[in-house]
Amino acid sequence: MGKHKVTQFMASSSHYDKKKADFAVEFIQNLRHTKGIWSGKPFTLLPWQEQIIRDVFGVVKENGYRQFNTAYIEVPKKNGKSELAAAVALLLCCGDREERAEVYGCAADRQQASIVFEVAADMVRMCPALNKRVKILSSQKRIVFQPTNSFYQVLSAEAYSKHGFNIHGVVFDELHTQPDRKLYDVMTKGSGDARMQPLFFLITTAGTDTHSICYETHQKAKDILEGRKIDPTFYPVIYDADES
Repeated sequence: MGKHKVTQFMASSSHYDKKKADFAVEFIQNLRHTKGIWSGKPFTLLPWQEQIIRDVFGVVKENGYRQFNTAYIEVPKKNGKSELAAAVALLLCCGDREERAEVYGCAADRQQASIVFEVAADMVRMCPALNKRVKILSSQKRIVFQPTNSFYQVLSAEAYSKHGFNIHGVVFDELHTQPDRKLYDVMTKGSGDARMQPLFFLITTAGTDTHSICYETHQKAKDILEGRKIDPTFYPVIYDADES
């Protein structure tokens, strides 16, 4: 990628920290693809993916913490969504220098949530530096980063009744398949208040249900992209099938 063109949604009081952005990109590019013909090859971010990572992890407020707490990424199918989601989950758990970080992988059901987890676990196994420091608890769908005692844990829509989260990160895969808004609300409302820079990373293909939490979030992203709404904590990306 050439010189990074910083997002138009950077607040006037924020700045782009190239060192932080470089670290996030390098962390991910040290991981490997886990599927198909790309399996075992380095995870080289595509330009649109690198743009997202640099903006989300590199744009910081005056105090040095991330400006964006929510990233909404809507992309067409077959765009390596699960791989990017898994890489972000590992970055939040193992690369964010947060003690006892709690990072959750959420999806409509446990099976869907497990897809990203399995990708993340394979990425750890293929990365010697992480493999030495990470414990994979497959039966619990949990990955523990031992140096900071942080974990990445799979949750599904039926598990939303568990409360008392102290969230550093949530990776929501296929937000459009959420049966209702309960899990989303539990994970995003106040649950990251004890953290300095919690990140809710929502990645999804387009949904059609206009009464869903995904549609609501899609509309908010659209309003911000088209200038009808301002929310400096929200990072919106909507790629149509012919754009990405």
